[in-house]
Amino acid sequence: MDSSQVNLEDERGMIPNLIKIGSIPVDMNIDVDTDVLEPVVSSQTFARFVLEKKGFMNSFSKITLALAEATANSSAGCLPANIGVHSLISKCALKCGTTTISEFSDWNFWMAYKSMFIDNEINYERETFTTQRIMNHEFVYDTDLNYQSTINASYYGLRSHLYSDTEAYTGFDATDYEVLMPTFLRNGRTPEYSVSLADLFPFLRFNQLPLYMFDEQISIELHFQPASSLGRVCLTSAGTSGQSVDMDLTKLKLIADYLYYPQDQMTRFANANQTMNFNYVDYRLNKRSLTQAQAQVKQVMNVGGAGRIVNKVVSGLFNDNQSQVDKTILNLYCPVAPSRSGNNNTDLTTNLRYNDTYLYPIDLTSPAIQFDKVVRGEGSIPYVTREEYSREGHGAITPTTFQGHAQNQNLPGQFFWNVYKLNKNERVNSRGIEIETQYGAVVNATHTHRSWLELVKTAQLTNGKLTCYFA
Repeated sequence: MDSSQVNLEDERGMIPNLIKIGSIPVDMNIDVDTDVLEPVVSSQTFARFVLEKKGFMNSFSKITLALAEATANSSAGCLPANIGVHSLISKCALKCGTTTISEFSDWNFWMAYKSMFIDNEINYERETFTTQRIMNHEFVYDTDLNYQSTINASYYGLRSHLYSDTEAYTGFDATDYEVLMPTFLRNGRTPEYSVSLADLFPFLRFNQLPLYMFDEQISIELHFQPASSLGRVCLTSAGTSGQSVDMDLTKLKLIADYLYYPQDQMTRFANANQTMNFNYVDYRLNKRSLTQAQAQVKQVMNVGGAGRIVNKVVSGLFNDNQSQVDKTILNLYCPVAPSRSGNNNTDLTTNLRYNDTYLYPIDLTSPAIQFDKVVRGEGSIPYVTREEYSREGHGAITPTTFQGHAQNQNLPGQFFWNVYKLNKNERVNSRGIEIETQYGAVVNATHTHRSWLELVKTAQLTNGKLTCYFA
């Protein structure tokens, strides 16, 4: 190793890693410049933003979205309770020139999974107002005719910031009131919400882009959920199903925060890192349509991943034929658990096979174990209840309505995600990954089985040019 290489290594060791979130010394001066960027292209189906090549872009910059002025039919409605404004975006891509850094299909469905891991209190106190995610729970206590609370909580249900009486007071129980979205957050008031870039692109959650070091244009592309799919909003029970709701494109903005460190530090960082590697994960979607008959017999589904290093697979089964899907609490974004047979639950029998070996020595059938695999796969506990996950514990969810929709008819078994964490840390062979499923019972409808593969990927920035490849 010659002296120039030694000096370069010493130089790198003395310079903080400015792209890693959380690694900056606390006493370093940082200037923040905020730009409000308009999309260079925008429509009801697509938008593109172009980033300015300056400083380091804060990964938690926001994109603001809002619905257009609502019709009388939809003005009292709201966004899906579990994902809020994320229902508007179906696909997103982060690009450098012609190179795709990160791309996500069916992103709004994916956010139904990620949103499960947000603490109930955070949803209640913050997310209700920033994204309209309102999934949080409270006990429903009874009271007697003297307004004295008993110690009996017959049910639990959703908690909001607004309630209304539905009948004359005769002693308080779960049918005496309705849970509502606060008036100023309903569609008719056209509130603005924001989506974080770190949620759109997992690449940005741990890396801040040094935009001043790129020669090529950095762009963000958003594909919006088609209005005709009725998957954007949730109407009240009094609304008329089937009417599309547009977005207000004048409120579509990128609020970009650019970070500036001392100029000599940024220059030294660029000189010492003319070649930089970013390791991150990206997701690939596999979709398969299943009829009721197909879902209830053993299916062996190849979901891809051949030749790749895959950390985990996240999957769920979605009902494509819900009646009046825009007159529900969760809209399209709810993976369904096996249906009940009378008063008895049925099970999902599942396993995963890769590199000629099954992930589990015996098939999983217990919802408790399947829930545990979600916890282990994500490293966090989902904030959903037993009945919301797998329909078990029947009768605990309140019949109290949310926006006119009975909670005990809209929430049970609507968060049934399955996570398969691959434990060998080895490349998948040419056969790919196979998921085996058999549902004990599902409703008579066409379903879509969605699986996202978490793939290990590397990006390399060399003298201002970016290349990406799978590990």
